[in-house]
Amino acid sequence: MSDNTRRSMNEIFDHVNAGRVDAAEALCRKTLDHRPNDINVLGMLGAILLKTGRNDEAETTLRRTIDLAPGFAKPHEDLGMLYLDRGDPGTALQFLEKAVALNVDEASAHQAMAVALHQLGRHDEADIARRRFIALAPGKDPLGEAELLRQNGEPERAEQVCEELLKREPENIGALRILAVIANSDERFVIAEGLFRRIVNLAPDNAAALFDLARFLGEQSRFAEAIEVLQRAAAITESSPRTWLALGDMLAIVGRANDALDAYEKCLQLEPGEPSALAGRGHMLRIAGRKDDAIASYRQAIDLKPEAGAGWWNLASLHGYLFNEQNIEEMQQFLAAGDIERESEVPLRFALARALEQRGDYDGAWAQYSNANALKRASVKYDPVETEVTHRKIIDTFTTELIRQKHAVTPAKLTPIFIVGMPRSGSTLIEQIISSHSNVSGLGELPYLIMMTHSMRAGSGAQIRYPEAVSGLDDAQLTGLGRSYLHHATTHRDVDTASFTDKMPANFSHIGLIRLILPHAKIIDARRHPLATCVANYRYLFAQGKNQTYDLIELAEYYLLYDEIMRHWDEILPGAILRVNYEDVVADLGGEVRRMLEFCGLPFEENCLHYHETARPVNTASAEQVRQPIYDSALEFWKHYASYLDEVREILEPVLPER
Repeated sequence: MSDNTRRSMNEIFDHVNAGRVDAAEALCRKTLDHRPNDINVLGMLGAILLKTGRNDEAETTLRRTIDLAPGFAKPHEDLGMLYLDRGDPGTALQFLEKAVALNVDEASAHQAMAVALHQLGRHDEADIARRRFIALAPGKDPLGEAELLRQNGEPERAEQVCEELLKREPENIGALRILAVIANSDERFVIAEGLFRRIVNLAPDNAAALFDLARFLGEQSRFAEAIEVLQRAAAITESSPRTWLALGDMLAIVGRANDALDAYEKCLQLEPGEPSALAGRGHMLRIAGRKDDAIASYRQAIDLKPEAGAGWWNLASLHGYLFNEQNIEEMQQFLAAGDIERESEVPLRFALARALEQRGDYDGAWAQYSNANALKRASVKYDPVETEVTHRKIIDTFTTELIRQKHAVTPAKLTPIFIVGMPRSGSTLIEQIISSHSNVSGLGELPYLIMMTHSMRAGSGAQIRYPEAVSGLDDAQLTGLGRSYLHHATTHRDVDTASFTDKMPANFSHIGLIRLILPHAKIIDARRHPLATCVANYRYLFAQGKNQTYDLIELAEYYLLYDEIMRHWDEILPGAILRVNYEDVVADLGGEVRRMLEFCGLPFEENCLHYHETARPVNTASAEQVRQPIYDSALEFWKHYASYLDEVREILEPVLPER
């Protein structure tokens, strides 16, 4: 190692040890500008990128290091860790075995090997690797041992190691972090938060600690608090791309599109090829109505990594975007190569399906939709039996008598308008129409009602959970839940209006709870032809959730559950829900607009007829459609696939409209 490299590495290590990861990264990049083939600095940059979660760039950097120095053990180990993080222990093990062969005394490589072997079910070999790790680091690395125990599924033993260490070193941040991660995984959220906050109190200028706390708060949907913490982290390390990226994501969730766009731009100034930031910037430009700029951002992501399917799907999901023949051939070539990762293959197949649709090849498109949905279904969790059981419990719990017994008191001067229904049923159009009113804020899909039900499902043992738990709540508790919902929802507003919309589709299951905690709320049920609804869902790759949509039979059965529970609400809450059919809105916009506004207690405004001219950001899959005047071309689009729907039609027969 040259003197220049030694000095650079010492300074880089000083930054890393002090928690100044961003400064260490900046110094690595600056050094590589002058010495691009310095394997020590290059390997260190790869390790930093891995540590900060930028796995794609980390992989490229580490593989380049290995190409320059095949006998350098640490990059092999780091690539092994990368593949563990991706959930690919088989590939991870190949790199880790090479790392150990090159440096048999590296304890951390044996530790990672133990994790990989454990995940592969090779438990005897995992135990051998773990014993080698402990032998190489006896008493020197209790944190490493604790992390190994945690990853091997032994959190109780990991906690014991950390607690023993904390008796000697009460302010050991590493031990506190492992305890926080374990508590969070076990859904002991109060304990986890206390530990994350204690770490921040011990190291207030440690951006990584702030990042951990912000991520925890974001997972709890406490977005306003997460944004505040990330802003503190950004003030400490302005040169951190991952902090600006995370801040952009949080700002996007709460609808602060312009602020999110600024954060993504700052991330891209620091790291021009960051794919998630390019996608995020495209999304913000899209919801702001800047379609051409959004396309440019998505195209930039594709140009940087054309085999990544997400970029192609982002373009395909833009209403009216047209692929050319070269685009189609390129997508087909990537799929034909056969070595594409599932996380890229799924969106790529959805994008190719859209492209084939555009040229009228509906059979080819359906084949791609079928393959894409099957792959996606295999990677998500959805239990149709559990869903049906939950709906039955809701129907049994929420009765006319229960509704009459409860009397929550919430501020009637602030009225939520819930728009519920199946996804892709016209809820975005309804929200855009209503939120074009001067006294309404459109807040998109808010998570807070569903969070509330999840919190009532938490716990253990014989504790009564949601929905049955609602029966035991008194008026004061219900009032508190209603006020809590309003508090969280209003953090998404930029204007102080008397009404706001919440268009989370799945809230249809919780209309009974809405009625109990917010008795003055307005509820609209967005409907569309059942077959059109199912086809529209099957043709769409959702960013998250909606896991019932990736199997046609499960999707049709879910539609029946939706219809059944809506009929239950109509029975016990007569007149409380306005049903709006997408087809009726298309046929008689003026009449339906007046009907919706009257139901919501709003005076008629001409703006609502010209909803497509409203400048508000629209953060939804239907953003482009609702910026256009009403059109009827989508009404019967599903019929292109009618020949594939026999079984679905049979399931949906009870709810299909009369011919």
